Parts: sequence; C-alpha cells; structure tokens
Amino acid sequence: MCKQGVIQLIGKPINEEQAAVSFSLLPGSDPVAMGCFLAIWEGTAVLSTSEALQARKIGSGELFGEHTFDQLFIGKKNYIIGLGIDKGRETETIIATLSLTISAVFNQLLPAVYSNISVNADNIGTDFLIAHFTSPCCNQIKSNKKWIALFHGEFSPGIYNGINMIATSKAAPYQYSGSIIMKNIPKGLGRFETYTLIFGQGLDKSGNLDYSKLISSCTFIVWRSKIYIGTSAASPFSAPLPLLLHAL
Repeated sequence: MCKQGVIQLIGKPINEEQAAVSFSLLPGSDPVAMGCFLAIWEGTAVLSTSEALQARKIGSGELFGEHTFDQLFIGKKNYIIGLGIDKGRETETIIATLSLTISAVFNQLLPAVYSNISVNADNIGTDFLIAHFTSPCCNQIKSNKKWIALFHGEFSPGIYNGINMIATSKAAPYQYSGSIIMKNIPKGLGRFETYTLIFGQGLDKSGNLDYSKLISSCTFIVWRSKIYIGTSAASPFSAPLPLLLHAL
C-alpha cells in the first residue's frame, strides 16, 4: 500500500584491496545543500568523517554515482561504509550503511541499512496516522532532528519547498528507529485520497524544518481508516478504551 522512496547505497568487494559502491539520492535532491558524502571506517562503528579512512563529498547535481574505496585489507579487517549528510558539522549524520566484514565474498553485495519511512492501513485514522521509521545508528556530536511531514498527492519537486504541507511531527532526539504519531491532521485524511509522507533530518537557521534534507518518502492511498467511537474525532487518543471500527 505504501510506495517508498529511499536513498540507496549498494556495494561489493571486488578484490583484496578495493570495494566499489554506487548510490542514488531522491529525485530533486540538492547534494550540496544536504552536505552529502561517502566515507569508510575501519571496524564496525560509524564515527565522524574526521576519523574516516577515506571520505569524499557528493557534488552538485550528482543524484547518483559510483566510487571505489582502495588501499583496504579485505578479508583481514572489518569496515563499514556510510552515506551521510551535513559533512563536517555537529549534526553530521549517516543515513545509509554497508557492512564490509572479514567474511565478505568478492563480487557479492554487502548487507545494507537504509533510512526509510512507512505507514500501513492499520495505523491510519480519520485525522491521525502512525508512521514507522528506521535509520542507521551513528555517533553524533549533536542530534540532527528527525521529523516527518505530510503532503497531499504524489511526491513532487514542490515538496522541497514545503509547498502544500499539511502537518508535521518530530521524533525524539537520538531516536534511530520506532514510531512517530501525527495527530489532529487539519481537515483529516480523505478516503481514496493520495498522500505523501516525508522523512527528513535537520532544521534551518530559524529552527524550522529543512525541506532540502529529505531522506525517504512514502506515498499511499487512504483506502479505509479507523474511526474512533465514543471520543472526539479531533482527539483519537483522549479516551482510555476507545472502540475501533474500520470504515467500510
């Protein structure tokens, strides 16, 4: 029911010294505004780019591309490869990772962890939804605020400007996976209507959501929603034991 858009990172070891990776960002992204980069660390923990063995920026207009990390000891040491945003800042964050362990096999794809957002039919109400998200764990000096925003219709370039945003909600600081509740959605969610839910990270200088830093999307149609009986439609969580009925 949910059509997802994710920032992808794919890679494999190609010999004892090199690992090749490819990446793709969301359509319409600005890699420079996002501060996108690729990096590799020795071990199994994601650290800062200042502690990386190798790192490179992703340039303007480079929505997809390839890179080869070399001078490695594949089969003898563990490595982790990451694609991140906010390079060199306190809010530097990894949004996709590849695990290159000593047991990695040449020319076989490495295990990946992506940042993504999703919502299912059982978590959609008349004026609320519960989104589920995951993102790689990484060491951060300062939390890069995670948030979701709801838009009417399909994913479009206007989302990067916050145009037609309906509602927003924020995750807890340093929360890398779990759920975010978005409630009291203005005018509610219309049956048979299409919506796009965005997962983003970071605030602008004014403390507002930075729509240039979108890392995942989820487009869905409201085929049915849960109606709360015995409580106000504007406050689905106010009753201690509400009765839930599916809209027909």
